[in-house]
Amino acid sequence: MESRIITKNLSFAYKTKQIINNVNLRIEPGQVLVILGPNGIGKSTLLNCLSGVLTQYNGQICVNGDDLKTMTIKDLSHQLALVSQGVNIKSNLTLFDYLLLGRTSFHTIFEQPDDTDKRIVEDIIEEIGLNDYAQTSLQSMSGGQRQLAIIGRALAQEPQVLIMDEPTSALDYRNQTVVLKLIRRLSSKGISIIMSTHDPNQAQIIGDLVGLLIDNQTYLQGVTKQILNDDNLSELYGTSISSTYNESLDRKIFGIGMD
Repeated sequence: MESRIITKNLSFAYKTKQIINNVNLRIEPGQVLVILGPNGIGKSTLLNCLSGVLTQYNGQICVNGDDLKTMTIKDLSHQLALVSQGVNIKSNLTLFDYLLLGRTSFHTIFEQPDDTDKRIVEDIIEEIGLNDYAQTSLQSMSGGQRQLAIIGRALAQEPQVLIMDEPTSALDYRNQTVVLKLIRRLSSKGISIIMSTHDPNQAQIIGDLVGLLIDNQTYLQGVTKQILNDDNLSELYGTSISSTYNESLDRKIFGIGMD
């Protein structure tokens, strides 16, 4: 089976500043890869390269075996969807109509959404748990519900890869849990997910793989249980990180050392 995304010596510089360098990344169908790193280290830049938003990179990105730079925008949108950080929805559209916009690339500009599009949107609304809000204006929804709507619109593209830039950063604990559970359900259906976060505990909960952007020159990727340890995280964030094992959760909990 073809890997969903492979990068070979992926690098990106802004003017004379190197942002990411020699990133060799791989994700298979149904895997969740969690990218960790401090502020300003290049997490968003990496995700924007992988999604085709930034194209002036060096190295190679392959999506399902095809070089990303040779793919049309339409073809790429049917394989990959991006959930950007800090999207502020100001539309008065209903949830249903907002998600229906995600079906645009399947039609010409002269075509209207058909019954298949509407059925797909109905299924997505059920998947994201907002059945009672299909005809509700986005402006009337909570922040957590709008975040689910943004993810739902990306899912309307029927992507094989979902790229999410800190999808839980502005959410309370309850809504973080809702989004993390959704990510795990989507991965169980074969969707590959690459997401960034500041919280190593989230990587511990849902990540099959973890990628560490340790500095602007180093990227380290591996199986979560092998990569996610106190030494690596302390180096990553430049401060003391320590973990304790929680029997009831059956996993480690990472925290900041205050010595």
